[in-house]
Amino acid sequence: MALKDKMKGSQRAPEEVSKVETKELNTQEGSCSELCFPILYRSNEYFNLAYKIYDDFVEKLNIKSELTERMVRDVVTKHISEYSLPKNQLKIEITDFIIDNLLYFGPISTLMRLAGIDLNDVLINTKDYIDVIYAGQTVATPFRFRSEEELRRIINRMLAESNRKVDESKPIASSKLRDGSRVEVQIPPIAANLDRDGKPGSYITIRKFREIPLLFESLVDSQMIDMKMAYFLVCAIRGKLNIVVSGGTSSGKTTFLNSITRFIDEGDQLLTIEDTKEMKPQLPCHSIRSFEARPPNEEGAGEITIESLLRTALRSSPRRIIVGECRGPEIVTMLNAMNTGHPGSMTTIHADDTKEAIVRIENMFLEARPTANMTFVRSQIISAVDLIVQLVRFPDGSRRLVKMSEPEKRVEEGGVVSMLDLFEFKRSQDVDNPMDSSGTFRAISASSRATAKMMQNGIKMDKRIFDDEFVVTRDMLMEELRNFHPSRMCGWQEHYMTEIIQSSYSDGKNIVERWPNLQ
Repeated sequence: MALKDKMKGSQRAPEEVSKVETKELNTQEGSCSELCFPILYRSNEYFNLAYKIYDDFVEKLNIKSELTERMVRDVVTKHISEYSLPKNQLKIEITDFIIDNLLYFGPISTLMRLAGIDLNDVLINTKDYIDVIYAGQTVATPFRFRSEEELRRIINRMLAESNRKVDESKPIASSKLRDGSRVEVQIPPIAANLDRDGKPGSYITIRKFREIPLLFESLVDSQMIDMKMAYFLVCAIRGKLNIVVSGGTSSGKTTFLNSITRFIDEGDQLLTIEDTKEMKPQLPCHSIRSFEARPPNEEGAGEITIESLLRTALRSSPRRIIVGECRGPEIVTMLNAMNTGHPGSMTTIHADDTKEAIVRIENMFLEARPTANMTFVRSQIISAVDLIVQLVRFPDGSRRLVKMSEPEKRVEEGGVVSMLDLFEFKRSQDVDNPMDSSGTFRAISASSRATAKMMQNGIKMDKRIFDDEFVVTRDMLMEELRNFHPSRMCGWQEHYMTEIIQSSYSDGKNIVERWPNLQ
């Protein structure tokens, strides 16, 4: 049974997961084309055997030079041949088990390798419980560590990649892996849960970095947006609208932001600023510069904040600025940048609605400047922000662009900035299936402010798209995409096209057949 099928009842306990019948992977008898849980983690007997073989191997290991995976694999294969194992599958899994524990991050590395590009997050709650967010849904897995000591060893190895450490005096640490994945660690006494042995256990949260870019066409094919929204967004980016992408955790804000950067003009120097680098703008290399914030060192010195990076960015001649996420005083500088010569800038914030996003921006501004006049704050926001895009992740794991709104240049009674909703996704009210995320996209109101700014920047848009009866065809959208082939993005290589085709689609339809501009 594939992981996607297991997720239909994702609240079950790990003991129940271990009873799930799964296929064996890479055996001589057959192969599993989708992610399957290794049998050694689904059986206490095999799990203990794997650790016994691992301990024996480590005891015999005589390290005289730097270890490589190829070197270790050859020695491990020879070592395992000394044991009589009941299944060939187990031999393969224990070989990977030893290599992952010796060189990498133990069961975490195994899980990341098997899950591939559909893995969003890894959630470790003491040594006994490892959950994943896979294709947007949370599922319990049978993966685990033998002991808290083993878990701490892996934690230290992860933090060492960014020259960080964690101990009882400083029980919280943030880091990132070499592939860009974000790591957040908490250990006792901050981590207060007890493991199955009744001892306090550590936590790890890993936000997986997506190596293969998600193309804008993929958003349309997956029905995250419809043709009409897609057409408007392409025009909005080309027309240099200042855009705020709003949404909850794991709603796809950064992925969405990456996909729309492809429509930025090559001559517009883009500068990205992030807490932890996640963005991979789909532009030529010469058009992108990236800044990454730095936390303080062990002595509490050396911190470089997003706000300070944003200030230096303004002196570095960018045409457009993207801040990965605004959540503090940097919002003041960001609004100033949008208002003073950097049209087409973008950022993301955490909010559940476009109107709530405005309130969130107001609150961040006031936290940074407590004495600021509220009328002035709202005028800054209205002047700076041209468009707010709202993303939502639904219970079935699917993501949708549910609303696009533009702030109007007026304030309603009660001091709330008036919002004009342009497009929305109306979810079906299926009372029999609350997990159902199907629905319809529709145009609500015609934009005046956004279209005027597009025209000012030389982009003419067909205003009929605001007519709910008007249909945007694929050919109409293709005309807008014609000059933005993905091959212009930094780091593009020929093999990427094959990877995107094979990895981004599972329904048998070829992306090239759907989107001829990618040929």
